[in-house]
Amino acid sequence: MRACGLYNRIMAPLAILFVCIGNSCRSPMAEAITRHLGGRRVDARSAGLAPAGFIADGTIAALESLGYSGEGLRSKGLDDVFDCDLDIVVSLLGNGALDLLPHGTGARREAWAVLDPFGEDEDVYLDVARGLEVRIRALLSEELDGELFLS
Repeated sequence: MRACGLYNRIMAPLAILFVCIGNSCRSPMAEAITRHLGGRRVDARSAGLAPAGFIADGTIAALESLGYSGEGLRSKGLDDVFDCDLDIVVSLLGNGALDLLPHGTGARREAWAVLDPFGEDEDVYLDVARGLEVRIRALLSEELDGELFLS
């Protein structure tokens, strides 16, 4: 729920923030996948608690292998993306990152424990991206009444 009332996809896109440590692997993957699947109905963002300052090459390669664009991704901190109009905040660190965010950040808070593929081989990046894709499809299906862009 936004401060202005119930979520209405006609009025405003569903605002989702994905949080991890460096905003180099997991959360940018989630941002790109969510943007693709949700289209204009979703405002997908990502941030790191301690941004690395770059997107890992394996992140871009995994996204492209699965048909997602990494265009426009950059490593960001919470100050670069935070506002009070978030509908959903997803910690990719489990409960840890949620505890570091101000209370009231996001109407819905999710804690997903997702392996950090940084420094691993391409297969690990692909496994992480595929796992995120499954969870994101389920989240968006629930939030958007089952309507996803599947291309």
